[in-house]
Amino acid sequence: MNMDALTFTAEAIKALSWPTAVVLVALMVRKPVIELLPFLRRLKYKEIELEFSKELAQLKSDVKASEPTTNQVSVAPAPSASNNRLLNIASISTSAAILEAWSELESASVAVASSFWTQTPGDAIKNYSRLGEYLLQCKVIDEKQLVIFNKLRALRNKAAHAADLNLSEEAARTYIELATSLIAHIRSA
Repeated sequence: MNMDALTFTAEAIKALSWPTAVVLVALMVRKPVIELLPFLRRLKYKEIELEFSKELAQLKSDVKASEPTTNQVSVAPAPSASNNRLLNIASISTSAAILEAWSELESASVAVASSFWTQTPGDAIKNYSRLGEYLLQCKVIDEKQLVIFNKLRALRNKAAHAADLNLSEEAARTYIELATSLIAHIRSA
């Protein structure tokens, strides 16, 4: 079973043809595929960013539409040190500003909700998913404000859980305006 040089060469070419073809195809399409990967990943984030911005715009227009009544959340709150601090954070990181604005809204809500109790609450009420409903039950906020509260929570969750979310500074400002207006109302109740 001796193999001559010609047979050996033919068998070697046959054995290496598929792996060589795969490597060549991979090398040829490597650059276009690498260029497409960031685009596809970014497309997903842009979709979230667009959805976030649309929800904020809708929420803002809902608040403006309901402004004639006196107890509603105003879209443009009076400037405060907290509001200015949040706006400064927004110029650096929109996601951080949104998380901080929610944290302040949540803290104000917890403080007011706990005022109805005879003992101070622990972290249990801060993580209470029905905090808004409790504020409604205590007549601190009305139904429309509860909707705003819950939408702000949902938007905060999107901002917290979406990796590399690049929201516009305007979107963060809108969120901050809505949150600080609701904070002012809750604290004045």
